[in-house]
Amino acid sequence: MKRLHMAFALLFFITGIAVYAQSASVTVVDSNFENGNLDGWAPRGDREEKLEIVKDIKHGGTSSLHVFNRSKTWHGPIHKLTDNAVADDIYSVSLWIYYKDGPATGAFTFSIERSFKDASKAHAYQNVTSFQAKKGEWTEFKTEYTVGADPTQAGIWVYFELPYKEDNLVQPNDKIDFWVDDIRIVKLDPALRPKAEQNIPNLSEKWQNYFDIGAAVSADEVNFSSQQAQLLMKHFTVLVAGNDMKMETVQPREGSFDWAPAERIIDFGEMTGMRLRWHPLVWHSQNPAWLFQDKANPARAVSKDVLNQRLKTYIQTIMRRYRNRIESYDVVNEVLSDTAGLRTGSEGNKWLDILGPEYIDNAFRWAREADPKAQLVINEYGLEGDARKRQEMYNLVKGLKDRKVPVDAVGLQMHIDIKTPTVQQIRETIELFAGLGVKVIITEMDMSIYTSPSEAKKEATAAILLEQAQRYKDIFALLQEESRKGNLGDMVVIWGTSDNTSWKNNFPVPGRTDAPLLFDPRLQSKPAFWGLVDPGKVRGLR
Repeated sequence: MKRLHMAFALLFFITGIAVYAQSASVTVVDSNFENGNLDGWAPRGDREEKLEIVKDIKHGGTSSLHVFNRSKTWHGPIHKLTDNAVADDIYSVSLWIYYKDGPATGAFTFSIERSFKDASKAHAYQNVTSFQAKKGEWTEFKTEYTVGADPTQAGIWVYFELPYKEDNLVQPNDKIDFWVDDIRIVKLDPALRPKAEQNIPNLSEKWQNYFDIGAAVSADEVNFSSQQAQLLMKHFTVLVAGNDMKMETVQPREGSFDWAPAERIIDFGEMTGMRLRWHPLVWHSQNPAWLFQDKANPARAVSKDVLNQRLKTYIQTIMRRYRNRIESYDVVNEVLSDTAGLRTGSEGNKWLDILGPEYIDNAFRWAREADPKAQLVINEYGLEGDARKRQEMYNLVKGLKDRKVPVDAVGLQMHIDIKTPTVQQIRETIELFAGLGVKVIITEMDMSIYTSPSEAKKEATAAILLEQAQRYKDIFALLQEESRKGNLGDMVVIWGTSDNTSWKNNFPVPGRTDAPLLFDPRLQSKPAFWGLVDPGKVRGLR
């Protein structure tokens, strides 16, 4: 497989933390509101939402910014960050936040808004991170934001909001007043940005005799000048989009396809000789509202015949466009309930409610018509550790095979943690599905340092990272064994590149950061990486 390799200098680190030359950094926002004005902050809700400087509640000094008359979750203060977005610029953000009504702890979200050089293009919005505050106490919030590598972007604004809800679902606790103070945003020295290590082994080369190793990425990560791209090109041989291939992005309006985000990833993969996956074609989540609505009366559900046609058109439009270019598709994603049977409308699955279970068969048949050579995958989470769910997927796939539905592989997402499931459970899962005559591929692997949704935020200590490295090593040894037996397909995909890109940050607990991947936020190799390429480099690994 053709690979590109580029040499870059290493970023100087002390105990794993980047050392920034603050003298070369630039403060772009420094708001303590002591001068009595809004200092460039404005309400996002143009009419009803209000901002005012107050003196009765403040963190330091004599004043703070009060945000009130909020009627929507996205109402909050907004400030221009830059008129000239530069890829890979890093901004350090800190502030204090306070609220006095509502729940004992509340989640807030730091987000960005982007404009584009083409002024006719709609602005883009991104939740960067969420954090928890305590009622009646000032809570400090700190994070970093890295500008994505999008050559079409122009200006960037930063803002603070509550976790998003549709307007009709907003509750009183989503509309609470809050106060912010001592907001400081610093653009860090561009000469000392995180850089991908080059003088280390290549991850994919280590495993190339068994399977390719892939990564989920965003369109912002595949600019050749970015360090995330250098990391990708050095270590990975399969690409898939984390979000840019989902229906709400690809077909936001009926008959109107936006190929640009997905094609940035596809073009990058083809130019670097990487294999390509599409995730997903059919899913219960991240769909545009029009999809399930009657065209003449959006308040009414779409008919079965029309929805079937919409589904067929969507699948075949994509697969004919990328025939012989994208080789593997998650045709149907997460169809099983978390309690029993197929996921229903009560769990968000309108496909089943309107079309019935045959939508699964139809999706695979229409996919095969569009691209006879593509690998067609049914993708699911939790199969490794949930015996009920695993058996139900087995029964589902067996039924599909009995009906001659063209299912080629079962995708094990493998969102696991440092304790569970066991290696034996993973082995049993792979061998169970392989017995049906389908391949098993690993589609979304990561390994949380938390073992329950309620576990409190913790530091990724050396002991935890060693435990994680041991788990990665043991599981990859199993995957190698199953590859030799012919049970495992020829790709293992990691769901992200470095810890700062992981979807596990702030989920399922807002404000709780995670460290589930092989490279840290500074793009430096973790013990888990060395456990896969040279275990002798990590003291304590068995």
